[in-house]
This record gives sequence, structure tokens and C-alpha cells, in this order.
Amino acid sequence: MKKIYSFLIFSAIIALSYNANAQPCTPNTACTDTLNPGEICPETLPNGVVGVPYNQVVTVIPPATGLVGTTPVTLYKIKLKSVTGMPPGLTYQTNPANAEFALYNVAPNTCTPLTNPKYCILISGTPTTAGTYPLSITITPYIYYQVAGSCYGSVSPTDVVDDTSLTIIITPTAGVSLVNYNKFSLLESKPNPFNYSAKIGFISPNSGMVKLKVFDVIGNIIYSETITAIRGENYFDFDGIKLGKGMYIYNISNGKESYTKQLIKN
Repeated sequence: MKKIYSFLIFSAIIALSYNANAQPCTPNTACTDTLNPGEICPETLPNGVVGVPYNQVVTVIPPATGLVGTTPVTLYKIKLKSVTGMPPGLTYQTNPANAEFALYNVAPNTCTPLTNPKYCILISGTPTTAGTYPLSITITPYIYYQVAGSCYGSVSPTDVVDDTSLTIIITPTAGVSLVNYNKFSLLESKPNPFNYSAKIGFISPNSGMVKLKVFDVIGNIIYSETITAIRGENYFDFDGIKLGKGMYIYNISNGKESYTKQLIKN
């Protein structure tokens, strides 16, 4: 019996040791950075569903250069400082665990750029609340410099915040008809007919500029507005309090696709 207990304890120690050294994710080797601005793969994150486990690996290729103000600099490494705006129930882990994505060999007396460095972030958990969640990613760049044949990184005076690239959409449940968030399309205006104002909505498959035009029945433009859309549901807040009663036509365009519908003023 003592031998069995000893074996079980030994096995538990080995398992704990393995888990402590295990990495949360592996970078996608197919992710490439062709223009050297740095890269994130995939560019569009898959949708999640409330109550359904979510697990997505994001591969990061750090940029080799950057700007401090308007001055170009060579980067030694970047550090992922934070990811905010995550859907409730989801968290993230990085590989490496210190969230430092190196660009140079850090061995003593060595200043060799790493070949094709790739790192990863694991976003996982079970989402609890439906919605569209643009992620805000804060990066601390380290500027390359060299002393006596060794490479070092000096912390940039300013962090870099990317709040436009990645969005996670969490849909309510798996058993209902869901909107296609991968296609530019219109949502129903609310309310329609309206008395004073209306929310004119659309779905955008990615971030970008989207323009609204409102016309009277003879084709005169009576209102125009452009907003920066995020991936998912977006709305124009249209104030029509000064308009007369009747029918109006509105058009929403992202520069590539355009849709037109009617709007009724009571």
C-alpha cells in the first residue's frame, strides 16, 4: 500500500511540474508580416455565444520599428501592458507569461535580430453577457540600443494604445436566429415611424468609415453624417425634430456597398 501512495504522490508532483511549465498557447506558424508593420492573426475574431466556452489563440508578430513622436526608432521588444474591453467571463493569457515579445537575441554580447519572432495570446472563458466588445490593447515599446556589444531596451516615454483592430461579438444563445456579423447590412430603424428622432442601424464586418445620407421624396439631401464604425452593430442618432411629416429616404454606405430604405415621420 505504501508503494501505491508513493507512486501516486510522485505522479502528482510530475503532473504539477508539467502544468507549471505548460504554455497557454502556440503561435500560428501561418501568420506572416509582409510589410513589416507588425501583425495580429486572425484580423477578425470569431463570435462567441453566451454560456458556451470560448477559446481563441491570437498570434502576435511584433513590429521591428516604430515612432516616438515623429522620430523612427528600432524596437528591442514590446510588452503587452493590458487588454481592456473584454466580454464578461473572458480572460487572457500570454506566451511568454511575462507578455514581453522580444525582437533580439538577449544572450550576453549578442545583438542578433530574432528570425521570424512570433508570440501568442489565449483568450478563453465562458461569456456571460451578449454584446459587441471592441478590445483596447495597450503596448509598451522598448527602444533598441547597444552598449559594449550587448543589446538593451529603453522604455518608450509613451505607451501605444490600439482600440480599433479587434472586436469580439457575443451573441445571446446558440438556439436562436443570429445576425450575420460578417456582412455589411442594415438593421431596422427604431422607431419607424418616428416623432422626433430615430436610431438608424447597420452591421459592419470590420472597422471603417460609414456615411449616412437622408433625402426628401424629390431627392434633396437634408442630412449627412459620417461615423467610424466598429465591427458589429452600429447606430446613427438621427434628429428629425424639425422635419415635416411624411416619407424620407436614407442611404448608408461604407464606400464599397450601399443600402437604401424608407423612414416615416409622424
